[in-house]
Amino acid sequence: MQKANIIFFYGPPATAKSYVAQQVAKQTGYVYFNLDEFYVKVKAQTEVEKLNKLMQIFQAEPKNYVVDGFLDKKAQAVVFFEHYQKPRYIIYFQSSKDEVEQNIRLLSTEDLKKCRFQRFSNFLQNRDEMLAYLKKFQFFVTVDAVQKGLSNNFQQSSDLIIQSIMNYLKPKVLVALTYNNEDLAEVYLNKLETELGYKHLHLETLCEEELAKGTPQGKQMGAFLNSGQVVPPQMQIELLRKYLYNDPQQNKFILTSFPEKYQEFRTFEDKLFPITGLINFLKEGKTVSFSAKINPVLHYSAEGKNLIIQNEDLGPFQSYLTKRVKYGIVIGPVMSGKTTFAKYISQKFGFNLIEWGEAAITQLKEKLSTVPGEQIEELTLPMIVKYYKELFNNVSNEKYVFDGFPPGCEKPEQILQFLNLGQASWVLNIGIDQINQWIRYKIKSEMDAAAEMTDDDKEKMITNAKAHEEILKQVQVYVQQQPDCKLFKQDTNYSLEQNYKSIDQIFGKRVYLASILANLDNDIYEALKLIYINIAAKHKMSFVDVEQLIAKNFDKLSNDYEMRWTKQNCKNPSNFAPETVMRLVKQYIDDLPIQSRDVLLWGYISADQQGDKQQQEQIFPRATDELMMVEKSLGQIKVLYAITEQPLNSEINDPEWILEKPEVPPPKQEGDGGDEEPKDGGNADGDENVPKFNIYNYQWTKSEIPKNMAQIFMKVKQPNPVQLEVSDYSFKLIYDNFDELFQSIQDNNNHTYFAQIQLQQPIMD
Repeated sequence: MQKANIIFFYGPPATAKSYVAQQVAKQTGYVYFNLDEFYVKVKAQTEVEKLNKLMQIFQAEPKNYVVDGFLDKKAQAVVFFEHYQKPRYIIYFQSSKDEVEQNIRLLSTEDLKKCRFQRFSNFLQNRDEMLAYLKKFQFFVTVDAVQKGLSNNFQQSSDLIIQSIMNYLKPKVLVALTYNNEDLAEVYLNKLETELGYKHLHLETLCEEELAKGTPQGKQMGAFLNSGQVVPPQMQIELLRKYLYNDPQQNKFILTSFPEKYQEFRTFEDKLFPITGLINFLKEGKTVSFSAKINPVLHYSAEGKNLIIQNEDLGPFQSYLTKRVKYGIVIGPVMSGKTTFAKYISQKFGFNLIEWGEAAITQLKEKLSTVPGEQIEELTLPMIVKYYKELFNNVSNEKYVFDGFPPGCEKPEQILQFLNLGQASWVLNIGIDQINQWIRYKIKSEMDAAAEMTDDDKEKMITNAKAHEEILKQVQVYVQQQPDCKLFKQDTNYSLEQNYKSIDQIFGKRVYLASILANLDNDIYEALKLIYINIAAKHKMSFVDVEQLIAKNFDKLSNDYEMRWTKQNCKNPSNFAPETVMRLVKQYIDDLPIQSRDVLLWGYISADQQGDKQQQEQIFPRATDELMMVEKSLGQIKVLYAITEQPLNSEINDPEWILEKPEVPPPKQEGDGGDEEPKDGGNADGDENVPKFNIYNYQWTKSEIPKNMAQIFMKVKQPNPVQLEVSDYSFKLIYDNFDELFQSIQDNNNHTYFAQIQLQQPIMD
């Protein structure tokens, strides 16, 4: 027997329940059902009558309902749940007593006030018992009914409540672009339906079916088609609404033959909800094409939601949707520094460290024991694999680093068993030669530096090296089978500082900055921004519009705003401490559905941006601070673009500061007393053979003027300079030139560039 799909709205009066329920019903196409009006209509007065009438109507008309109201007492809810059905959701509008009373006074007519206060009193009498019962169910969810204060800002607050509720109800919807590889798209979409339970909605077919049925909506569509016009996007969206919300059990969809214009995507998202992502089927070796206008591919690439599919593997699709755990393993022979580097990766890049020391094994034995405070006797590899499989399945968007393989994981099949506990993102293989390995062994064992290796020591080293070679073979097999897993090699025969720098290059981001140092009108600004969105899309880079990001989060950042007198845009990044800006940028990048090693920041560095600045604004924040914080928070800056209208001075020409050397006092005579001067070849600390510091032995310059971004970057990073002169008719030169820079960085990660883009006339006359 078909049952109704019910969403109850429960809470005190004067919390916008009725308005929100009506809007949610409108957005989902559900039937709006006012419980109080229903009771009056059917003349139900007692608790039993109300409950029976309610169950009867839902049995007689099993539709999708948004019910404005809920049962009064726990006993009614128990009977409804156990003898009829459980609802899809009960949405509780949480608000404090003071807030509700204020809303009643300010949002009610005089006639309504007395009634609402009485209803609120009845609600409070039954609330605690009801909530204690409802909280046991997963279908019970709570929304903040205060938001910005309903009595002060009803519309904005109620819209936020609606948005939070729709986040529970909206399905997963991905739009597939099939025209670049139709054969692959057909196979892939079929696999998504049969293996992952997605429903494929071909919009053109849905319209044809609606026409054939002769429904009122179908007739409206037919009128447009018969007159040679296309069906308006709004009409297509209303058709889709019926399919997307009709069956609560089916909440995963793939749309094809969807309109391909950016504005039509915007209409869909404005009327329904943001799509989960774009599936872009491309042939092997193809990349996103350049576009002189914003389109869906560029827009969703900039949001990290353009999923490129070039083969039949479902792994990238599943990874995109689940935000699964990312983990890697550091492997290496004895004395290679494996543990040191695992700890460094954990601390520097935010990975959760998993070690296999005695304390860690003891802790794991306690976790796996069924008796609190006790340990299991034996910890086997299958137990370890099972534990971490369950852990990784129950958390998302986390990062872990394993310090090698667990004890007892030595045979090829055991190594592969551990590697297959999930899908590893990377393996770092630490290499070391025998001489350095022996030196480290002597240091750790506190042996004499001149000691020679014994035959037993040599045998141990050889045995360990062979064991590591076997592990590496199995890792290579695994990596070949997992296209998303990368194998990195780290030669640790150099200094620790050099090794850390190499690891930074592996795990840190590669950052590309586009700093706007010219006063641009909006058309030029958007045209240039589109060029950099194209660059990011082609090279699969994360794109961040820093000023736009600050604008979206400005309310949260108000405490960090300097609030100093300024004529600059208050959302300009230079109004915030660089630490604040980078914290926001890093959080945004971490939340992107598609992660990339390469990050393009649009509109940053910002300290040198032109504007009517006061004297104190000339020195805070400095470009130096912003550049330093980018590298500290994200990774090495590989390309810095400076977009200017006038040539930018990138050289430091501070005037020389000549110090006048004072006269040398005569040498002291014996018996003069006082502290003895250190002898030549020493200093005041008693260190011998260290010459005294003499300020007059050095050349000095005066540095009263703050250095600009170009001067600092050129001085510190010593990049390769690039100069481009462009107008709006030749902006694509920036795009074309970037290919060369990017390829150079791919070939040699040490390459860095400073590119000055000088804007020339005509500029959009």
